[in-house]
Formats: sequence, C-alpha cells, structure tokens
Amino acid sequence: MTEDLARRAVACPGWRWMRGMRCLDGSRMLRAGRDLSGPWQAWSDEHYDACACKLRPEETRDDLPDLDDPATLGCLLALVRAAWGVGSLVYRPWNGAIRAWRVVTFAHEEDWMTVARILGEGATEAEALVAALEAAP
Repeated sequence: MTEDLARRAVACPGWRWMRGMRCLDGSRMLRAGRDLSGPWQAWSDEHYDACACKLRPEETRDDLPDLDDPATLGCLLALVRAAWGVGSLVYRPWNGAIRAWRVVTFAHEEDWMTVARILGEGATEAEALVAALEAAP
C-alpha cells in the first residue's frame, strides 16, 4: 500500500520533489551544487549526517517518496497548499465512521458564515494529503 500511495502522489500534476524529502530507498532528495535549477540528487541519511555524501547522478522515474517520513509529509502538506492556492488548511483526525483523516480549508462566504470545504479524505494522514493533491484544480 505504501508504494501504491507513493505512485499516486508522484503522478499528480502538483507533485514535485522538495529538499529533504526521503525516498522509499532511504535516501534524501537534495539539489546538486549551488545551481537550484540542476537535477535532484539523493543522499542517504547516514552519508548526509556524516557529511561524506554519496550522490546518485539524478532522480529517476523509479524514485518514490517515503510518506511515513515526517519531513516528507510536511513537504506534501506544502504541495497541497500550493496546488489549492490556500495559505492555510487544516488536516486532522476525523471521528466519522468512514474516513480517519480529512484535509479541510475554511472560506468566509459571508460576513457571518464560515464554510468548511473538504479537499481530501483518507484512512491515514498521508492518504488524505495525497487525495487532496489528486483533487486539486
């Protein structure tokens, strides 16, 4: 399921690799050199921490994000915000009978009314964020 969810995420138009995201193989994505337009390269946590970095030449189509990694989830949240054009949104556990997590944004349609809009739902935090990225306009 983790790999399937990761494949869904990278298939989204709003997906892009961000610095610090971890791949399923345990490496982290970082830009090569000082040129921020250059290819992504992956450094393993072990090599990154030791500052003796062993780089892959560039990202491949096989690179998939580790959606259990807290830094990668934070980047995914940023991607969802960017894709929806929403500066702040809430994602939280939901106590409903069907889904465990919901990604929600609030809009003020009238001076007196606040409307909640559900952008994505899922059984896990990562599933809800991927669903919101998939549903983005």
